[in-house]
Formats: sequence, structure tokens, C-alpha cells
Amino acid sequence: MAKLLDGEDSNGNARRRRSLPIVTDEAKGKGKGKKSAPQKKQITRWLPPKRQRIMMLQPIRHELLAEMVWEILIRLPVESLARFKLVSKPWQAIISNPVFIRAHLQCSKQKQQRSPSSFLIVPQIYLGPNPSITFSTNIRFYKWSLQQDDMKMRRSSSSIATLHYGRHFPAGEFELVSQMAHCDGLVLLPTNSNTYIFNPATRDAISLPESQHNVLQHCTCLPIGFGLDASTGKYKVARSFYRAFDYDSISMGMEVFTINGQDRSWTASSMDPPYLILCPQTAIYCKGCLFYFIDKEKQPCSPRGLIRFSLEDETFGITPLLNNVFPIVEDEDIVLHELDGELCATFFCKSMQRLFVCMTRDIIDPEWHICYIINVSTRCQPMASLSNAGILIRQNNYLFRCYKEAHSITHSVNEDGIFDIDGLRFLGPTEDTLGHAWEDLCWFDLLPYTESLVPVNHKASLHAS
Repeated sequence: MAKLLDGEDSNGNARRRRSLPIVTDEAKGKGKGKKSAPQKKQITRWLPPKRQRIMMLQPIRHELLAEMVWEILIRLPVESLARFKLVSKPWQAIISNPVFIRAHLQCSKQKQQRSPSSFLIVPQIYLGPNPSITFSTNIRFYKWSLQQDDMKMRRSSSSIATLHYGRHFPAGEFELVSQMAHCDGLVLLPTNSNTYIFNPATRDAISLPESQHNVLQHCTCLPIGFGLDASTGKYKVARSFYRAFDYDSISMGMEVFTINGQDRSWTASSMDPPYLILCPQTAIYCKGCLFYFIDKEKQPCSPRGLIRFSLEDETFGITPLLNNVFPIVEDEDIVLHELDGELCATFFCKSMQRLFVCMTRDIIDPEWHICYIINVSTRCQPMASLSNAGILIRQNNYLFRCYKEAHSITHSVNEDGIFDIDGLRFLGPTEDTLGHAWEDLCWFDLLPYTESLVPVNHKASLHAS
């Protein structure tokens, strides 16, 4: 028996598909001998069932398409999104939307947490022969991805760090630099004269205004830090300053600058630090607070703890440090870091040649837990948590991995797992394939890096030269 083809009946006669008529008010009026109003004039149409289904599903298709575009865009690198903003105005509106910027940031942070392989390397170069007190004003951000095979095979000589962003400031604009800090794709550079905030991915940067509160002419960088105020969604820079300085008394205050805030100046907090803050230093940001070391030399009777500054209400507190480490570890051998949202402190005991890696979730009343005990000869710094119950440790210009074992938290450095940062090839647009080397290198700033679209300042951005 032959198949019935669409459009023919069993006798071979053409047949019309069944469809529902769309009857307008005008058609109804004609049947009753009445005329409808001119503004309701329409044409009677007959639509097949398939066409009707398409029209009914049209709004859903648009919603699904928009959702798919959103999910694709938030997973793209910033460089691609910068090009896509030029495609059309709707795409530009989507990519510039604060909700999209936050969603893209969260996606980037989750990717970095699953595999902490993206880093920024910023070499700090002496301007003259070593030793020199003046640093180069040519700031370069090199992006580097640490691959699994690099650690196993120690392939530092074949690993490449590419120039991500560069800014050459005028000679003499600053002389000294302090340790950089990173938060949500933004990088803080403190100097002895100015403070800078960069977004290397969007190639934006701003120079913060000078302080009007500090009364002491200082030859070093003031204590400073920055992070996110979750209550407002704004990023804040907090910097200590000297209210008074004489032979009898020294007092310090704290000033705050809000990035992209309405007030484009430093605002002094209503509270002063409970103790003098060690200068210079760059604070560690964790859980909405900045953590500073106390100046024990000027205040030997101060408590064993950290000065905690809340970016939300701009108040101070004291976070106690682990006090049962024996022999006693001095503050100069304690390094702070933030790992997976927890506050991390490493205590290096010189006499025992051991590093104690401690972490706490509660920053107000901490319960410090010793997670690792590592046999090392010099002070180390944790860089990132690894997905398989381990951490990435920096020892000077070397990186090595340390994993938790079933029955022991004591580890030794495995030579097979060491990566030498000095062996990297640093490539830029004007450099040859052999890479770049610096004879007058002072140190590397090595920052775990999360690429983001977070704006620095739309109206006062600086562009790379």
C-alpha cells in the first residue's frame, strides 16, 4: 500500500491541511452586517499548525537564545569580550552591564579555584647598579600559566610568560615600591609618592590622589591594602597615616579611598588603629577585612595578634595569632595569605627549620588549625590551594607543591616538584624569542590572577603607552 503523502488523500486528490483560522473582529462584523472600527482593521489569515507552534514558541526561543548567549559570554576571556563589544550595541550593553561583569568574575574565580594555574609576574627592577634605592618606573605585568607538566619535568627554561600589560610612568614619579596586592582582577601598586590601581585585562589604571592627612615626611611606603566592601559592591583602598610624630608620642590614623565612588578623595575613618601599624607593609584581604602586623619595636607590650580593619563599617579589631608555637616565632617570620576564603598564616621556625601552615575560617575569634608542617631551610609563602588537597608554596623564586598525606602532616621539599621562576622566558612585543632577563632585578611580585572586567574608573583611566 502506497504511503499517503502530505497534501493528498487516499484517492489521490489534493487535500488541504487542517488549520485554525485566525478570525479578526472585522470578519466577525461582516458576518453580522456590521463594520468594525478602523483601528481594528486586520486581514483574515489561515496558518498551518506548524506555523502556529512556531509563533507560540517564539518568545521562549528568544529567552533560550539570550540565556545561551549569556552563558557563552561569561566564559570568554576579557580580550575576546573587548572585541565583541564592538559587534553591536546590544552586545556592548550586555558586556558593560554590572550584573554581567559580576557573573563573568564569578565564573573566572571558579575556574581559577578548580585549577590555580594563572599568575601575574611583575619584576621590580633597580634603576641603577645593585644595590640602589631607586626602582624603575616601567611597570610590566607578565601573564604566566603554570602547567602540570612544568612541575613534573621542571621545564622552567621552556615555559613562557607573555607581556599582558605595561605602563611606563615618567622618570622620578616614584622611587620606592612596596609589595603588590590583587583582588578580583585589580592590582594595587603602592609607592613612596603615589598609589596606583590597575586592571591589566582591560588595560585601565588610575593614580589615587595624594593624602591630605599624613603629617610625617616618610622615606618608605605607608602601610596600605585594598579589597571589596561586599555591602556596597565597591572596592576600597585603606592606607595608614601619621597624625603626629615627635619624640614623646606617635599616633596613626586610617584613610579610605573608594574606587569609582562619589567622593574622589581620601576620607579619614572615625576610629584610629588600636596600635601602631608596622611600616611599610601591604595588608592581606580576607572576608571583607584587611589584616596588618603591629609595630612591635615601638610597642613591645602589644598583644600577639593582627590589626583587623573592616571595609564595611571601617572599624578596628584584633585577630589573635597562634600562640602555642614553640619556640616562639617572631612576626618577621610570619607570612599572611588568603586561601579559598580562609585566613592563612605560615610560621617559620628557624631553630627547627620547619614551616607551620595554619588556617582559620573565623577571623574574629580564630581557631587556628595546623594543616601542614614542611621541612624547609628558609621562610616560605603559600600561593594557592590545589584541587587535590594540596597547596602551592613559594620559596624565594621557586615553586613546589605540597599534598596532604593520610597519616602525617609533616612533609619535605621534593626536588622533582620544584619550578624555578628565574628560568622563565619573558616575552613582549619588542623582545626577541629568547625572552628578557634583568641583571638588576630586586624581586618578583607573583600574584594568583583572576581576569575580570571590573572597571577602575571610566572617566579617568590611563592607557598603556
